[in-house]
Amino acid sequence: MKKFPTIVVLILILNFISCDHGIAPLPEQPEVSGFEGTIFFLSTWPDSIKRTHLVIFKNPLLQPSDFVITNIKYISREIPFGVQSYRFSSLDSAIIPVSPGPFEPGEYAYVAVAHQTTEELSLARKDWFVSGVYYTNNNTTKPGILKIEENKITRNVNIRVDFNKLPPQPPGG
Repeated sequence: MKKFPTIVVLILILNFISCDHGIAPLPEQPEVSGFEGTIFFLSTWPDSIKRTHLVIFKNPLLQPSDFVITNIKYISREIPFGVQSYRFSSLDSAIIPVSPGPFEPGEYAYVAVAHQTTEELSLARKDWFVSGVYYTNNNTTKPGILKIEENKITRNVNIRVDFNKLPPQPPGG
C-alpha cells in the first residue's frame, strides 16, 4: 500500500510541471506587413533562361534611370527552373531585403517576374527580361499597384507568365 501515495505524488508533480497557464489562450502574435501569392508558368521554359526572380520596384519604370538599386525594394530568391507554379511570400528569405521579416507598408508601382540569360546575378537593366507582371482588377493595360498595409499580409499577389507572349518591357533594355 505504500506505492499508492508515491504514484499519486508523482502524478501531481507531473501535472504541476506540465501545466503552465491551464486553458488560457496563447498570447497574440503580432501581425507583420507583407505579401504572398503564386506565379503560374503557362508555357515551356526557354533553355536560355539561367535565373528567374520576383522583383518589386517602389516607383514606376518610366525611363532607364528608374532601374536603380535604390528603387528595387525586393528580389526573391531564385525561382527553380521549369516549375509550373511557385508560391512566394515576403516572409521568406530574399536577396533584397537581405533578411526576411516585415515588409515596409506603402504602395509599390511595379511587381514583375524577371529572368536573366546570364549565369551571375546582375543588376544591370540590359540583363533583365520581364516575363510576367502583377496586374490588379484584371486590367492588363498597366502594371498593378501593390498596396501593403501596416500589420497585414496582402494575399493573392498572383502573376501569370507566358514565355511565348512576354509583357511590354520597361525602358532601357
